[in-house]
Amino acid sequence: MDLNKLNRENVKVVDDDLATVLAATIADYEQRSGKVLQPAHIERLLINTFAYRETLARQQMNEAYRQQHPRFATGLMLDLCGDDVNTPRLAAQPALTTLRFSADITGNAQVFIAAGARVAVGDVVFATREGGTLSARQKQVDLLAACTVPGIAGNGWSAGQINTVVDSLHPTIAVKAANITVPSGGVDIEGDDAYRQRILLAPESFSVAGPVGAYQYWARQVSPAIVDVHVANDTDTKGAPIGGTVAVSILTKDGLPGDELLGEVQTALSAERLRPLCDKIVVRAPAPVNYSVNATLTLLNGSNPAEVLAAANAAWAAYEAGRRHRLGADIVPLDIQAALRVAGVYNVSTPGLALTTVAANQWARCTRITITAASEQVDG
Repeated sequence: MDLNKLNRENVKVVDDDLATVLAATIADYEQRSGKVLQPAHIERLLINTFAYRETLARQQMNEAYRQQHPRFATGLMLDLCGDDVNTPRLAAQPALTTLRFSADITGNAQVFIAAGARVAVGDVVFATREGGTLSARQKQVDLLAACTVPGIAGNGWSAGQINTVVDSLHPTIAVKAANITVPSGGVDIEGDDAYRQRILLAPESFSVAGPVGAYQYWARQVSPAIVDVHVANDTDTKGAPIGGTVAVSILTKDGLPGDELLGEVQTALSAERLRPLCDKIVVRAPAPVNYSVNATLTLLNGSNPAEVLAAANAAWAAYEAGRRHRLGADIVPLDIQAALRVAGVYNVSTPGLALTTVAANQWARCTRITITAASEQVDG
């Protein structure tokens, strides 16, 4: 039995269907009293109330049972399931970027930039995580910085936007700073679905032999922004395996990971207590496979084009939401056409969209979606 396909609502220890409970309660009363009840009998009012309360109690019993298992637990109960395998929920994490500090320095003067130096854009502030020194020989230095507020607020600022130096770094020398990478990796506290995946992977981490599941577990442990991980033997330019080299590809909620997050995962997986002896770890972003969709909908006569197009766009959003966080999802025109064939649509045409096989370490990325309605409608 494939437990991954098990419907949560089907996991029960007692029947909690109201009609079934009511019928059983009426039958029990009739057997005990020797009286056949009719809908108008006063006893039915009491029995209906008792059956309703019994059903609520049974539903709570079933929910309590489901909450004991990590596949179905939520909230605090899922945290307790994670505690059993030493896997706490990941806290919110700040966005990371690289700040470039520069100054026009002559002679023997130096400017020391301490860890914690702040650079802002509006109310969003980034602080360096490491220090550096500017001098006449080194007039610029690149330092890793993190947003001072965990979460998504620090994500997505364009290169150069973070450029207001908050702290005075030198009494006489003007120091400029700006981000040279787009901040990424900022994420809110880990949600139940992502946390559940890590709990189910936790037993893999007990092995010291370097199984795929263990690398996936420890990579996901770095940040709740990571939504998918592919692990395989690295290959050379001809596709031949490179002995002892493990390639780890990570995908984030926002798509491709930034260099800062890649570095954090690289550091985490290279730790001596995690990495099997002689394994070399290479962490990289997945190769994107870009595609665009230009869909034309042929509508049935009498359909409202505006309503159908709104429904089709909503259907596409739901379809894409289930794919954007997965590696190795093939581009299948028939699937896309089926998703867009909402009520009122006779046919869906997607010219130029080819069936594309996406490798397990690649990411299918839709760069543009255009949905239009054909000018003529048909009877169907």
